[in-house]
Amino acid sequence: MIKQSILCLAATLSLAACTNTDIIDENIESGAVIGFNTNVSRALTNDSFNKFMVYGGYTPKDVSGYHTVFSGVPVSKEADATWTYEGSSKYWVKDATYKFYGYSCENQPLTKGTPEFATSGAEAGTFKITDFVCNNEHQHDLIYAESGSITAKETGNSTVSFSFKHLLSRVKAKFKSGFDPDFTIEISNVELHNVYDKADFSSQTNAWSNQSRTIEYNAGENKWTMVPMTIEGTDNTIQAGKEAEGGSDAVAAKELNTQSCFVLPVAYSSNNVTLSFDIKVLQGTEVIKSDNIKGNLKPVWGIGTSYTYNITVNGSAAGVEKIEFTVDATNGIQDWTESPDTDFNVGG
Repeated sequence: MIKQSILCLAATLSLAACTNTDIIDENIESGAVIGFNTNVSRALTNDSFNKFMVYGGYTPKDVSGYHTVFSGVPVSKEADATWTYEGSSKYWVKDATYKFYGYSCENQPLTKGTPEFATSGAEAGTFKITDFVCNNEHQHDLIYAESGSITAKETGNSTVSFSFKHLLSRVKAKFKSGFDPDFTIEISNVELHNVYDKADFSSQTNAWSNQSRTIEYNAGENKWTMVPMTIEGTDNTIQAGKEAEGGSDAVAAKELNTQSCFVLPVAYSSNNVTLSFDIKVLQGTEVIKSDNIKGNLKPVWGIGTSYTYNITVNGSAAGVEKIEFTVDATNGIQDWTESPDTDFNVGG
């Protein structure tokens, strides 16, 4: 997916009330307020992206462990394109090392996953999301940013720069007809089955891990994890194009796209993900065939990448075999059978 960054104005943010561990040597008198600016991908327009949750903290010089400064504090974009977080301002601690993280789930805090900023142990200073769910019950874009390590100065600290990226994969399907132009095919109930729909994300690896399924696959009982692929618009039909002939104009092909759905980035080890959809084949108003079509996939879905599956629906896929005729080139038309001549007299 091609991304183009848009630079938003730097904003001095206000933050929630300090805890006792937060205010050690904060340089309040200097006015060194912690502020942020954001870069967002083109897919996130200034109109659609207006809130993120911020996490992070600092470790004093020559000290292990982190003091929490932000823990899921909402940061909102104002009418003048500046960003403001809730509560009182936070200030830089001289010579302390800071790390900040932000995420947004379509401008909302997570309801299907647990974000956390680690302050001690091997994961100190890192951010993670555990038990994130991405399926038919939770279809939302998830974006994320991190600042990297920042050493605070007494004065002259820059605003913290966040460059947000997509953490999920995005999938859509495009359908076209392989039938003759006289046939119309209705497409419905496009779905991905048996996808991994639960996983953990860590800033240590910038990757997902511990992928699992919340529903064990059981075809006999119609049980599986599912992600819907909603059809764009109200017309769910496809039809082959027709060339101009006999004075009639050419007819353009009708194709169909689904909206993009979100899936967890996974490199599957086998082709056990199923793309499923229903079809109805019509010739005029007569229904020739109705069926459910399934195809197995072995996806390799990467973070922040969009995928399109191009699907041609033809007779073999639909279980419809076209009636065809042939004529033997050497004996296709039988010779005339010659009868004996008949004699008759005229005029007496």
